[in-house]
Amino acid sequence: MSKVQVFALLLAVASCATTITTVVIFGMELRSLKANERQDINSVSNHLMSVETQQQQTQQHVQTLTKIVSQTLNATDEYINNITSTVTEAKQTISEDINAVQDIKDNQNTLFAVQFAGMFTILVILVSGYHLSQHLRHMYSPQVQRKICAIIWMTPLYSLSSWLSLVFETAEPYLQIVREFYESYCIYIFLSFLISVLGRGDRNAVVDLLEQKADELRPPDKCRCGPKAWRRWH
Repeated sequence: MSKVQVFALLLAVASCATTITTVVIFGMELRSLKANERQDINSVSNHLMSVETQQQQTQQHVQTLTKIVSQTLNATDEYINNITSTVTEAKQTISEDINAVQDIKDNQNTLFAVQFAGMFTILVILVSGYHLSQHLRHMYSPQVQRKICAIIWMTPLYSLSSWLSLVFETAEPYLQIVREFYESYCIYIFLSFLISVLGRGDRNAVVDLLEQKADELRPPDKCRCGPKAWRRWH
């Protein structure tokens, strides 16, 4: 073989070796790229799984926090409601206590007024009874003294009816009617008493006497008060 053939054969062998080496290197690069790609895919998938796990955990935490907040709010509402009901009950209790104390105070004042009025009622009855007994024992002028006794009866009747009005508040209108009737009767008795004293039972004599004294009455244009006026009248 000639040198040219040998050189051509060596060149062909070298090119084949280069091609094979290139193919082998490219195959190795592809394998390494595939391996890296798989590793990247696995790492991305692992990262996604970890992200999903974190999201789930975050959702669980959020749900837990939501439950805690709702429970706290419910507990706060119940506590506020309990405080409100407690305050309302306390206000009612305080108002009831105040009303009870006021009732006790009113009852004490009423009892004191009843006792005080009862004492003076007994005193008035005793004094009026004494005067009535004296008139009954010394009935020298029955026509006049009977009217005086009827007028004296007004004070114990008024005092006793007033005391009964304090004790029995519901009976006060009926007792007032009794007082009004006896007051009108006393006015009539007083006029009869004046007729009996001034005219000895004769109304015409009283009218004539008043006509005679009418000129002595002064017009009520000035105040006729004081010692000077009293001396003038006497």
